[in-house]
Amino acid sequence: MTFADVLEWCRKNHADVRGVYRGKDISISQQDSTLPASLPAMSEIFHWDVEMPELNHYVSSSDFERMVTGRLTIDEFKSTLRGGD
Repeated sequence: MTFADVLEWCRKNHADVRGVYRGKDISISQQDSTLPASLPAMSEIFHWDVEMPELNHYVSSSDFERMVTGRLTIDEFKSTLRGGD
C-alpha cells in the first residue's frame, strides 16, 4: 500500500483519514487533489483515524492496509468492533 493508494481509496469511499505516527500526523482527504508534500515512511504510521459516512473509528495500520487493498471490507471491519459500531 502506498499513500497514492490511500488517496485513491479515500476518493472512492468518500473518506477522510489521518495517519498517526510518533508525535505527528498526516491527513488525506477525499477532496485532496494531491498528496501532502512531506510524507513519513508508511511503516511509521501507528494507526489511522477513518471518517466516512459508515465508519468513524481508528483502524490499525494492518487492518487499514487490508481495507485499502480490498482484502477487508468496511462491514467486515465493523463486525470486529465492540458495541457493533
